[in-house]
Amino acid sequence: MSAARTTAPGPRRPRRARTAGLAAAGLLLSAAAPLAFADAVDTSRPHTIVVGAPRGFAPSERLDARRTGRSSARLPFPAREAWRRQLRGGIDAAPLVDAAGDLLLTLTVPEVVKLGADGRERWRVRIGDSAPLAPAVLTSDGTLALITSSGVAVGLTPAGSVRFAVPLGLRGRDADVTPLALDDGGLVAALGRSLVELAADGTVRARAEIADRATGALLAGPEGTLVTTESGAVLTWRPPGAPRRLGSLGGVPRRGAALADARTLLAVVDARRLVALDLPTGTAGVRAGAAFSALDGPPAIGAGGVAVVLSTTGLLLGVNASGDLAFRVAIDRPPGAQPADGGLSGLFGAGDAKPSPPIVLDRTGRVGFVRAGGRAGVVEADGNVSIAAERVCSAPVAVVPAGEERMAIACRDGTVVMLAR
Repeated sequence: MSAARTTAPGPRRPRRARTAGLAAAGLLLSAAAPLAFADAVDTSRPHTIVVGAPRGFAPSERLDARRTGRSSARLPFPAREAWRRQLRGGIDAAPLVDAAGDLLLTLTVPEVVKLGADGRERWRVRIGDSAPLAPAVLTSDGTLALITSSGVAVGLTPAGSVRFAVPLGLRGRDADVTPLALDDGGLVAALGRSLVELAADGTVRARAEIADRATGALLAGPEGTLVTTESGAVLTWRPPGAPRRLGSLGGVPRRGAALADARTLLAVVDARRLVALDLPTGTAGVRAGAAFSALDGPPAIGAGGVAVVLSTTGLLLGVNASGDLAFRVAIDRPPGAQPADGGLSGLFGAGDAKPSPPIVLDRTGRVGFVRAGGRAGVVEADGNVSIAAERVCSAPVAVVPAGEERMAIACRDGTVVMLAR
């Protein structure tokens, strides 16, 4: 859905309350220099509201509101390094990529950096004295929204100025769940056992409490925002109603879930099982299990609802709705190498002990990956593998599409690498 613009009258607010709110935001950000000031807004005059799905090649973690990890842009094949950039400050969260192919990165220091598609730094902005713990998200009008570790919701315009800074009154150290951008320009955030819905200007418009701590990422479900929790429960929330329990995944979906279709939620549970939850009935079933060792989640969703996951032994697996393997590709064995065990290492791969960043795929069935050890590349739909680097960096964090036949990798040490055809 493309973004649309509507004009609505601004709400009238008491002068005293407006002055107090602006003063609070000023105190939060005054010590953070250099910092662009937010544009002044006269709330008594009409203003433009942009609605619709956020635009960009990667406007949120896992690319869309359903967390499918599926890109409309083709991934590069063969994949080659186009440029490399070393940033001051580490990276813990997946970068965002806007409609122009520019990268937006939140750092482990309280700064946000925008890199152009050519790798040049466009701007760098401090966001106070606390960095975010979860990935940021682009909203309908291109605002970059994030929640800092001090519990402040911050919105930055595409030019890098501060649009809003709103204290949520909750523990920031619990803000490690990826927020969800809504089609009306607002967003939903989870902080521990609290859910908060914000309007497009950062105003809090709804709150709710849940019984267990949220984990992973919030998703857009058929009846509202879907929330996964540390106990494995799956909830749905649509204000002004209270959160409602839909069922349980039967374990911890530590890295979140993906919505395969209007009724099926898929998650890697306890790093061992690919579990499908039928949302209308609350029935859960295992689609793939321990035969493939540990699995890196969350899954990506391919054509026909096929769940695509990567095992720690280096197997790229496609699992259909019946639990059967649609495909299996070993990506850790160097091309042309012959296993000494009669083929078993080609079947099960060499393996990485640590979890790898989640994979991404495109409309043609290509899969982009970066292994925990740094091996990065793209797999064609027919199983051919293009390796861009045996060790792109020592600790990769995420791989995201960054334009037509372009793919970016972010690393914990602040390295950003662009791969292209």
